[in-house]
Amino acid sequence: MEILRLASLTHLGSLSMRELAAIAPYAAEISIPAGRRMLLDGPFAQELVLVAAGRGSVRCAGESLGEIGPGDVFGPLTPRRAAYPTATVAAHSALRLVTFSTRDVRHLRRTAPATLEALLAACAQAPLQHAKNREPAPVPAAAAAAAA
Repeated sequence: MEILRLASLTHLGSLSMRELAAIAPYAAEISIPAGRRMLLDGPFAQELVLVAAGRGSVRCAGESLGEIGPGDVFGPLTPRRAAYPTATVAAHSALRLVTFSTRDVRHLRRTAPATLEALLAACAQAPLQHAKNREPAPVPAAAAAAAA
């Protein structure tokens, strides 16, 4: 992915150009057309997924968890956010996602641990700015019971 495209993401504003250059080869961009649904496991079970553009609604176990949009982050490495391993997202408008796979995160952890930590720290800050105007999505009772 191009460094300047990464730099334009809300999530990554605090990263230096050097850090962006280190993570750019590992960032993949995925587009989901409006009206499509995607399951957040299988090919989307990435370590870290950043929403670059678009809006979608998240459902798990038949219950609405809320909406995602620019500035939101999800996946197992997501700081301060629940991972939605069995949720579905319905794209209200075309979604543009930036993903970091498990393999690539492992490689970054070995070769550039400080850069990976800077990426995770930036993602921990961006959702807080984005979520000011809405309540955090509750975790459905079925998902909470399954996690216990």
